[in-house]
Amino acid sequence: MKVKINNQIDDSSSIMLTVERGAFHNDKFVLKDTILTFYPSSEKLNKKNDKYNQISEQIISRKQRNKFIDKIIRDGFFKLKNSYSSSTSCNSHLTVTLKVKNQNKKIISEDFERNCPELLKFIEKEIIGMHSKNLIRVLLPG
Repeated sequence: MKVKINNQIDDSSSIMLTVERGAFHNDKFVLKDTILTFYPSSEKLNKKNDKYNQISEQIISRKQRNKFIDKIIRDGFFKLKNSYSSSTSCNSHLTVTLKVKNQNKKIISEDFERNCPELLKFIEKEIIGMHSKNLIRVLLPG
């Protein structure tokens, strides 16, 4: 199923992408229209003098958003399984939810390092880059 969004979006609320990271992050990024919002872990929210633990927004261009969403769809997001399990402990989950027009899909990967589709890793990396806060994924030994 191929969905092209460039030049076809009348209702900006028809696009929403959510990236939720687990383990030592437990944070979330939400792209709605052209506003990308970062929500830190509720445990760390508003921790004094820590720029990474504040809710923050970044505005991106419609062109950048459309190019990103088009790539995700073209690369088969809606064809991926709903979940990817792991047989190991000490996992760091990654959950990506995409809503485009009348399509909505949530994909849960129990382990970001093992058995996680490359497309989900790409989405996480790109969304962090677009937010411009350098919130890289940190992997600590378990």
